[in-house]
Amino acid sequence: MILRKTTALILILVLAIAVLGCSNQSGTTMDSKSDQSQDSAAKYGNISLAKKYDIKWFQWGPRDIHPDDAIIKYLNEKFNVNIKVERILAKEYVKNLELKIAAGDMPDVFRYSLSTGAHIYSQLYEDGFLMNFNDYAEKYDLKGIKTYMKQPGTEEFREENGVYQLPSRKAGVIPSVVVVRQDWLDKLGLKKPTTMDEFKAMLKAFKDNKLGGANTVPITFAFGSGAFLNLSTSYTGVNTWGKADGKWMYEAVMPQYKTFLQFASELYREGLIDRELFTSNEAQAKAKFISGSSGVIVAPTERYVALEKDLAESNKSAKLSLLIPMPKGPAGGFGRVDASFTEPIVVIKKNRDEDFLARVAAIIDYTHSEEGIRILNYGIEGVHYTMENGKMVKTALYDRDIIPSLGHLTAMTTDYSLASGDVEGALKDNYEYSLKSGIAPPITALSYGASKDLMPSIEKKYNEWMINFVTGAKDINSNWDQYVKEMNDTGIRKLTEAVEQNTNKRGK
Repeated sequence: MILRKTTALILILVLAIAVLGCSNQSGTTMDSKSDQSQDSAAKYGNISLAKKYDIKWFQWGPRDIHPDDAIIKYLNEKFNVNIKVERILAKEYVKNLELKIAAGDMPDVFRYSLSTGAHIYSQLYEDGFLMNFNDYAEKYDLKGIKTYMKQPGTEEFREENGVYQLPSRKAGVIPSVVVVRQDWLDKLGLKKPTTMDEFKAMLKAFKDNKLGGANTVPITFAFGSGAFLNLSTSYTGVNTWGKADGKWMYEAVMPQYKTFLQFASELYREGLIDRELFTSNEAQAKAKFISGSSGVIVAPTERYVALEKDLAESNKSAKLSLLIPMPKGPAGGFGRVDASFTEPIVVIKKNRDEDFLARVAAIIDYTHSEEGIRILNYGIEGVHYTMENGKMVKTALYDRDIIPSLGHLTAMTTDYSLASGDVEGALKDNYEYSLKSGIAPPITALSYGASKDLMPSIEKKYNEWMINFVTGAKDINSNWDQYVKEMNDTGIRKLTEAVEQNTNKRGK
């Protein structure tokens, strides 16, 4: 049974949904003459495609969908809809989603983040706002959804009374890339760092020699502090949760994490990392790297090709490389990767009619079919690529509509494991390295049961302390015990109990 939140935010969200949701601004039927001429016999399986609907689709990702995007156009024509994809940067996504819900402007289809947005799913599920994918798959014999829901690893995302969320699949080996200006290394006669101490020495050399100008930023992070703190794995040897003396322990309160924070604080104090770490967004971090003021950027894999291209346009002599393997810390040269199934999508059913929901279910079913998955990963044959001697030859529209190692933006709502593995050169090396050395979280936020509702307060408390520790506002040695106590008081102990119970049930 999911613990009901009573915070002011959730009360506002629920009231706003209840009051404003009845307006049904989404799922609008388009009754123009051209729509009326749609063949009333057109169907997807036994789902009628007679009426045309607007579908609001909320997503995060590195770039907006082009107004003439061929894949969205294809889906619109195939299903007689008008899919309106609104995209925002990942760092700003959850806050914007909460604001949309509070304002009564809830999207029809959207993802939520397991790490920071699970409370949104919990509340919407508890209050009956979500479509049951299982019901629609059975009623309309949607084989794509049926097959996907049965895949091993999706058990975590099921409720006792149905399936109200579908996770995306990304093969479990999508790491961040640590991109370095190889020409800076060459200029200083340095080799790539193999340890965290060498990593720090490299950043110091970049700064001391002012290779990025008077205000050199040795390293910046596409996703701000989140990307930076992911370097902790080489200190703790775990991802989010680890074991100490045979018992589960939240990574942020492990003794090894204290050592990592001390290292992070040294980098910050010596001006070796971006001072805007806690406030800048992805676009600002990228601008520092492309402009030449920063020598290293930690970014998602799918950003690498664009970084390489944009930097080449502004500086033809610039050379890039990736730090592979990751510099070793006390725990080794480990990197963090995602779980195989992650970041689910949901569909809002409240105040939507059956015909509209069936249409949305049809689209999602198609994007989970063999044909749909291939299109979302690689595009449309003859449009985004041609086949020559058994090899895919990409067109200019591929570069416009498909994001490297990600596929189409909407592929993140289905299975984009093909795109993640279909990379070349340095990205392929990074992918293969991560297969061997990447550490995925052992359990999802969904595994925490009712206690997952504690995550927002735990994350808030953690962020407060972490910023103070890294910036030097609080001394780590003298305040560590107080930090651990406050984290435990916020809910770590209860959360850990839920994790122990869950893993015992699953035999892990």
